[in-house]
Amino acid sequence: MRQVKTLRRNTGMAETRITRVPVQVLVLLALLVLLSGAAAQGSVPVYYFYGADCAHCREITPQIEALEAVYPQLDLYTLEISRNESNSDLFNTFIMAYNPPAVDIPAAFVGTTALIGYELTKERLATEIAYCLEHECPDPLAVVGETGDQEQETNDPSLLLMLVGTALVEGINPCGFAVLIVLLASLLMIKSKRGVLIIGITFIATVFVTHMLVGFGIMEFYLVAGITPVMRAMIIAIVIPAGLINVLDFWREKSTLAIPAFIKPTLGNLARYGSIPAAVLLGVLSTIAGLPCTGPIYLAMLDLMASVPTKTVFYLIIYNLCYALPLFVILVVVYRETSAEDVDAWRKGKRKYMKLIGGLLMLAIGFAMLFGVL
Repeated sequence: MRQVKTLRRNTGMAETRITRVPVQVLVLLALLVLLSGAAAQGSVPVYYFYGADCAHCREITPQIEALEAVYPQLDLYTLEISRNESNSDLFNTFIMAYNPPAVDIPAAFVGTTALIGYELTKERLATEIAYCLEHECPDPLAVVGETGDQEQETNDPSLLLMLVGTALVEGINPCGFAVLIVLLASLLMIKSKRGVLIIGITFIATVFVTHMLVGFGIMEFYLVAGITPVMRAMIIAIVIPAGLINVLDFWREKSTLAIPAFIKPTLGNLARYGSIPAAVLLGVLSTIAGLPCTGPIYLAMLDLMASVPTKTVFYLIIYNLCYALPLFVILVVVYRETSAEDVDAWRKGKRKYMKLIGGLLMLAIGFAMLFGVL
């Protein structure tokens, strides 16, 4: 268990220490509910997030704390997020629930209002507190809880099945297949079957790890920037055109979204080395270079996974295991005496259909996001 994190409630009382279960922000929320429930009836809870290294926070924090002397009914919860991981997780949860147009600190949540960055002033917060004293605003934790209930409704087997199916379709793409087949064809000329299996597994494992790390990087950006309407619009603007291009490529029998031509010689040379280090480097480069092929599908699915923060890591791992599965199937097929040339001939014959399926999936996802189905 991680060390105890400190959550300080500014009520003139001694600090309250809360033990946090690793990566379980829901536990912290539950404890905050207990603390807020213990407050006097008619109080106004305010959750104030700041960073120790934020200059604007240092300027505004004393002004926010001074409001406690003006409003005895104020229950101010002050949470530092730059050095406290649990508070940072909680801040992300509030952002997901309130969905403000921007994400910044300092930030204060009172009732159904989020005051973010320079929008947060002593006067503006005082106005919101006075309003809540008259109109009995909901506790911000209740707003977060409603979002959590909606998340729980989304978190069902149908979402997992959608992610698994989508990952398999993304994994069945000509870009990844081509690199693996070239690698296996080179290995069969210089290595034993055992060597082919070991290096092939190394390549696939590297693809899995690289693809997942790319997902973690994008997910971190989602958590920092928030899943705003602008962000979703950008994803839709990428996914739908990519889908249209893939469908058109089916009729034109060409590959517009493919591994860039300038890097193909490098990938081919790495494949011919036939060593474990070369397979690792080949896996990293081919995964990144191959993102134009089916990357828009991944981008859209990451947006969907980010809507369920408590399951994000689990979904990301499952998704990438399914993404790598078709590559493993090809490895097994070649290992069991089917020649790499025959597999490559099959790939070339079915390539345009892979592009069509991927394109139709991108269009379905893009339009589902556009019309609010996803």
